[in-house]
Amino acid sequence: MRRLAMAIGLCALLMLVGSMCLAAPAAPTGKVVLTVIGPIDEKNCEKGFEFDMAMLEKVGIQICETRDPWLGNKKYGGVLISEILKYVGASKSASEILAIAKDGKKVTIKAEDLAKYPIMLATQDGGKAIGSGLGGPIKLVFPYAGFPELEAAYNKEQWNWFVVTLEVKVK
Repeated sequence: MRRLAMAIGLCALLMLVGSMCLAAPAAPTGKVVLTVIGPIDEKNCEKGFEFDMAMLEKVGIQICETRDPWLGNKKYGGVLISEILKYVGASKSASEILAIAKDGKKVTIKAEDLAKYPIMLATQDGGKAIGSGLGGPIKLVFPYAGFPELEAAYNKEQWNWFVVTLEVKVK
């Protein structure tokens, strides 16, 4: 009887440990291209949640045909910032998100606009990776073509290139 109780206890412990391992957030295996910081529920590193390109694109690629104010008409593929925030469990009381580029440039996006408009971090241009000379590997894109009011709210200077961090801010 004692052996049976020990076996059941051991099985329960193994199931608990196994489920904890399955629930652990994925860690990047490639080069980290984006880090989300601030009040988020899911973390895979000390500072927040790091994505390699495969992890980021696995969140879900959307297509955005729009007018890039710097490069003309484009067909960008990328991940909606709102979906990235859902994926990492960003605070529901987030008021704004900072898109921070490698050179330190910060662009503030209202959380309410991310819920309303398909604002994205583009990783592709015409189905191909965006090179660093054209704003990649990750570029902040506002869908001006479908939502012309966004151009007044976020002018061409806010098309941030080489985005490396999203910072969730709560007021």
